[in-house]
Amino acid sequence: MLAGSLAASPLAAVGQAMAAPAPAVAVGAASGASGASGASAASGSQPGGPAAAGRTRMRIAFGSCAKQSKPQPIWQAIRAAQPDLFIFLGDNLYADARDEATLRQRYAEFMAVEPLQAFRRDTPHIAIWDDHDFGDDDEGADYPLKRLSQQLFCDAWNEPADSPRRRNDGIYTHSHYEVAGRRVQVILPDLRFNRSALTNDPRLKSSYGAMVLRAKLSGQPMTGWYVPDPSPSATMLGEAQWRWLEACLREPADIRLIGSSVQFAAEGSGWECWANFPHERERLIRLIQETGANGVVFLSGDMHYAEMSRLDVPDAYPLWDATSSGLTEVWNIPTPNRNRQSEVLAACNFGLLDLEADGADLQLRFSLCDQQGEPRLTRTLALSSLRLPTAGPAPSTDRLP
Repeated sequence: MLAGSLAASPLAAVGQAMAAPAPAVAVGAASGASGASGASAASGSQPGGPAAAGRTRMRIAFGSCAKQSKPQPIWQAIRAAQPDLFIFLGDNLYADARDEATLRQRYAEFMAVEPLQAFRRDTPHIAIWDDHDFGDDDEGADYPLKRLSQQLFCDAWNEPADSPRRRNDGIYTHSHYEVAGRRVQVILPDLRFNRSALTNDPRLKSSYGAMVLRAKLSGQPMTGWYVPDPSPSATMLGEAQWRWLEACLREPADIRLIGSSVQFAAEGSGWECWANFPHERERLIRLIQETGANGVVFLSGDMHYAEMSRLDVPDAYPLWDATSSGLTEVWNIPTPNRNRQSEVLAACNFGLLDLEADGADLQLRFSLCDQQGEPRLTRTLALSSLRLPTAGPAPSTDRLP
């Protein structure tokens, strides 16, 4: 991810716009190979109470990048939005630890952030990690404390003692919900535990401070130093997780939200994203096509700003990626993204996704909101536009509200 965070300031050019939490339970029907963390919901129930199964609308909030040493007033606005579910997309704390004592201390600090923990007690939620709560900046499979980190994560998020998340090679999980007669699947892959080392271009990697200064003086986007790794063996998931993901995509579902801790659709940033592993990204695209998985949308974090991206896929439907980052962290120097479909919101933010019946169709209404809860970037998609072609591609029905 970006190596630093700057003070909140919207971009003129591109920006507009614990006391212990409740025990972890399955919010919706989590399948056998996965677990779901939650609060205020009975096992196997829907968020929102007994009548939720017949509801015609569901509100999902999401966000990432919350440093435990900083104030977190944003939870007041998120609570006011009354989400049925919150998805923590990683960097839920900043451990940045190279030793066991520091890692344990950072998790203790996270558990002491009362606004966050109070929100967790009251709101159904599920979580995945990114690099900073996994262990350290940009870390992957080589991180030496990853097994300890796995157990600390599972303890903090109240995973049961027999949870697969404690024993798998990674904390990947998925769960299911119902809205307007549709089945909503939330898939949270682990993009850290098995991820191959990143590839950087030495010509691009200079002093970080010098890079920031050049970008500020020039007004040009700041490109990072990571480049795509062309090796077919370079992986983000590892083979066991790929088998799990294929099984997930073969399950019946109408809407599939993939919570990716790094951006899926973005290209050209030079920072962490799926594009750094082109064979892995192409493998996921093929898997969506081969399994006939309709309704896939990505929710991502990591970047310390919010935006909408779209990856156009031949012989398939567009893959949208709603990025919300961060809850406390802000990056106000633009970075390139060839697939950007919105302005950039460079301020503390969270995301909302409203799923609402619209006649025979269903609308997916995205709002990327500032710290006061005001929508700053919006996008509406029709579920009917997120289908693989059969007799021919369906016309695009996405629109700006």
